[in-house]
Amino acid sequence: MKWRWKYKILKGLSYLLCSLSYERILSIGKFIGPFILNHIEKQKKRGISQIMTGMEYEQKEAEALLQKVYENIGMTVMEILYMPRLCKGKENLSKYITINHAERLEKAYAEGKGIVGLTAHIGNWEWLGAGLALSGYATSAIGKKQDDSGIMEILNNYRSAAGEHIYLTGTGGYQMIAAARAIKNNHILGFLSDKDARKDGVPVRFMNRIFSFPLGPLTFADKFQAPIIPLFIVRNNNGIGHVIHIEEPFLYERTGNKDKDILINAQRMASLLENFIKAYPDQWMWFQHLFWTEAKDIKRYTMLSAEEKEQYGLNES
Repeated sequence: MKWRWKYKILKGLSYLLCSLSYERILSIGKFIGPFILNHIEKQKKRGISQIMTGMEYEQKEAEALLQKVYENIGMTVMEILYMPRLCKGKENLSKYITINHAERLEKAYAEGKGIVGLTAHIGNWEWLGAGLALSGYATSAIGKKQDDSGIMEILNNYRSAAGEHIYLTGTGGYQMIAAARAIKNNHILGFLSDKDARKDGVPVRFMNRIFSFPLGPLTFADKFQAPIIPLFIVRNNNGIGHVIHIEEPFLYERTGNKDKDILINAQRMASLLENFIKAYPDQWMWFQHLFWTEAKDIKRYTMLSAEEKEQYGLNES
């Protein structure tokens, strides 16, 4: 099978990279990222356009920022293949990852209700879950099944080696039952919440556009009344190693009106993501598909009155 050969090639490449120093694999990634990604013209145009809209940059500023994003992505790919070294020994972990405000996480764990982890495709998000798990925190996440089985297999292996539990969407309802069980067992349940949910999401203002925010973190936070903690991983300025930022936890706000609650909490989450991304714009995947959904095509948008659209800043203009 083709995917088996791809898995073996990636595994072999990973083995080779793990024989090199961390600094060396970063320098390789920093070169390869822009070299490859600059040749994907459609993706490049999308990235520049979304930076210009989201950051209100001129085109030259957007192009310069995208090159830094490409460098980060290149280093991130190398680091994912370097994960066996990350997992090799906890005594080496501090070389690669430090945690800022771990006390916020520990306080949330002490409540015993589980944690809804709110995050985005920023920094090296694969090392976010791995770093938390290797640091001794019970860590689970909702993930998307990759179309490429070879890549999926190696990611699953490395996530398991770090001690993470990943529940994949689109693979059967039992996975979501297992995710609910994880949060009941006082795990972090992480959600990458910067992917457009198309018609099934919640309309929010995000990066100067209307965005369809995914229901996942809203549903779990509401159902379990678990604290919500924004979690982000950011590469250090010199490119070497990362800091996991633990932001202040908060609870799902309830007003007595469920539809209103969904809007309020979705917008709060989206704004938290936006603020952090704007603080570290070179760390985010600007070229991903973000704005496929027009506001009028989101089910919950069409249910709103003109006054509600105005109130929540959801006018399309």
